[in-house]
Parts: sequence; C-alpha cells; structure tokens
Amino acid sequence: MQKREIFPLVSIVIPVYNGANYLREAIDSALNQTYPNCEVIVVNDGSTDEGETERAALSYGDKIRYFAKENGKVSTALNLGIKEMRGEFFAWLSHDDVFAPDKIEKQVKVLQETGASIVAASCSYFTDNGKEIPFCPAEFYDREFMEKGVFPVIHGLVQFGGVLLRRSLFQTYGVFREELYTTQDYEFLFRVLRKEKCIFMKDIVNGVRQHSLQGTKTSERVEKERDEMYEIFQKELTEKEQTQIYGNPYNFYYQILLRLICLPYTPKSMPVCIEGLSQHRGEGRGVQHKDTVYIYGAGRNGRRLLFHLRCQGVTVKGFLDKNQGLKNQLIDGIPCYTLDEPDRIDQGEKILIASEYREDMAKTLEGLSIRNYLYKEDYEQQHNMLRTAPPVEIVEQWIETYRENKWL
Repeated sequence: MQKREIFPLVSIVIPVYNGANYLREAIDSALNQTYPNCEVIVVNDGSTDEGETERAALSYGDKIRYFAKENGKVSTALNLGIKEMRGEFFAWLSHDDVFAPDKIEKQVKVLQETGASIVAASCSYFTDNGKEIPFCPAEFYDREFMEKGVFPVIHGLVQFGGVLLRRSLFQTYGVFREELYTTQDYEFLFRVLRKEKCIFMKDIVNGVRQHSLQGTKTSERVEKERDEMYEIFQKELTEKEQTQIYGNPYNFYYQILLRLICLPYTPKSMPVCIEGLSQHRGEGRGVQHKDTVYIYGAGRNGRRLLFHLRCQGVTVKGFLDKNQGLKNQLIDGIPCYTLDEPDRIDQGEKILIASEYREDMAKTLEGLSIRNYLYKEDYEQQHNMLRTAPPVEIVEQWIETYRENKWL
C-alpha cells in the first residue's frame, strides 16, 4: 500500500489580465511559501499589453506553469487553472495581491487536523504607498456565526485569497460560473457553504492590494451582478436554512435588507426582500433600544448601520468622517461632522465604528483622545441585534421614509 504523501501538493492559481505591474510580486509570494510542495499556475486571460504580462510570467521559466488563452474574464482563467492543476488543494491568488509566506503551511495544517474541506482566514488591505490595514472578520463575530452556513458570504466576510480548499469540492459542487465577472467567488462559496463547514482562522495569511484599477471598481457589471447575487441568496435558501442561521426567516430577510438598503441598484433583490418580510411579519419582535450614538464612517457601511439603528429605536446624533467634503452635509437626514471639529461631538455619547478598517479608525479616534467608541459588531452583539429583528411595522415605516426622502 502506497504511503500517503506527508506534504500533499497545493496548486496556487494566478489569473492575470494586463497585470505586468504587479504580477511579479504575486508570483514571488507564491514561490516563497514555507510549505515545501506547491505548484504555481499563471493563466494569462488574453492580455492586450503588447506582451508585457507574458514576458513577466515567462521570466520565471520552469518555476511556474504558464498558460495563455483568449480573454474570457477571471472565471474562465480560474477554471482553466483548475482543469490543469495537479494538486490536492487549491488556492486563488489575484495577480495584484500577495500571500504571507506561511499561508499555505498554516492552512494545510488546519485542513489535515480538522478533516474539513475549506478554510478561510483574515487578510490585510494595503496600498502602494505602504499603508496596511488588517481585516480580521473572525474577531468581528463569534465562531458560532462565522462557521454557520452562508452567514459569512451574506455579510461579505470572506476574501477568497484567504481561502484554501480541497480540489474534491470542484468535483462535488462544480467550478466558477463563467458568466459572472465580479461575483463568481461569492456565488461559488454560497454553493459550497450551504453543505460544507468552513473553518475560520484569525491569522492574517494574505494581502489585498487597494488600487484604482481593480476589477470590482471598474467593471460596469458590479451592481447588476450584486443585485442578482442577493436575489439568489433569498430565493435558494430554504426556510430551514434561514432559521438555522438567523433564528427565523423574518430575521433572515431583515439582515438581507440591511445589506441592500444603501445599494444603488436593487431591482431584483429588493422586491423579493420586501415580500419575504411581509410574509413573515409576525416574527419580528425585537426590543427597541433608547441609546444615543454617533456613527464613525459615513460611507455605505455607516449608512447601513444608520438604518439598522433607526429600526432598533436608537437615536443617531450624527456621522463622523475624515472626508472634508462631507463637512456639515446631511446624509440620510443626519448631519456629518469631520474630525477637525471635536466640539461638535457630545463626548458623553458612544461612537460606533462602521467599517472593515475599524482598527485603523480606532487609532485615529485615540489620537484625538476620543476613547468612548465601540465597534458596530460589538454593539450588535451586546444588544443581540443579529438574532432579534424589529417589528415589520417599524421596518416598513422606515423604508417608506427613505423612499419619500429619496435616500434609497
């Protein structure tokens, strides 16, 4: 009987399109893994940069496996990599991102020790000027939530560069949907996590570069595919699955509503959500809270939190934000103050940080000697706001108010 290999082969697939500016950094991080048995597969998805991307890849010789194809977007490049991979495990590394040196070693160990088929971890967002911000979702929510079905998918807590999975999952659940340009990763995880438990690590195992040319910032299909993704979430999950994650179907639809409320394009997903709330209207029995708070972060996450708090009976006195262009602006009817006017802030009230960059924002507040802050996730857990949704009558009143004021 053949002895099982101690270090099973891991395939790291790097899809790239016109990415010569960052590709070498990504390849280097894949080749410099402490895990001793990796193959690096680079798939050139029809780059049109006069051969620069191809030359960057070919400069590595036989250290990598290189494939070129006609342009078909990232899913097609990933699927070609999956077809050609020889490893037992699969990792996706975007051409503009990097892996920590011990990413593969740590995650293979987790899968071997637990017998799980998929593991995810924390990451750091970084920019070309050297700024680095950790994003540690396993610290946002208890493991009970993070490893409960599709909860982390619905709440946007999984970054696929931090994932390692067994190749057998592709045989069971299929590969990436090639008609999707921007949500193929979440759609795939949605399929898998309905059946498979994902182990979440607190370790930071990869870096996600933030720059202006990212596909999710430039593709015209982002909003349309996001709308269709949330429609799928609602139509495909059974009431049993909804209840397992959120306690009852009404709370499931309410949590979906919080994801949709500030999106600019929801013609498919929002009507399904409103109908779902109405069908389960007797299940919303959340207790109204009487706190008064500020929200730090006037972007989409902050606006989402504002709606959530309003439905929960919390009074929001204002937004805080670094952006000087928002100074004294009304955002969804709430004034926005910048951090250079601390006299406008009632120091006796809580400040809720509403961003995935929460640790960076906390440091900013502490630098201003402001310490009466809470992360929004901690506040939600203190008030059991993930398990109890407000009555539908209150939610409907606020939806109507938002429509009347054109805040939606």
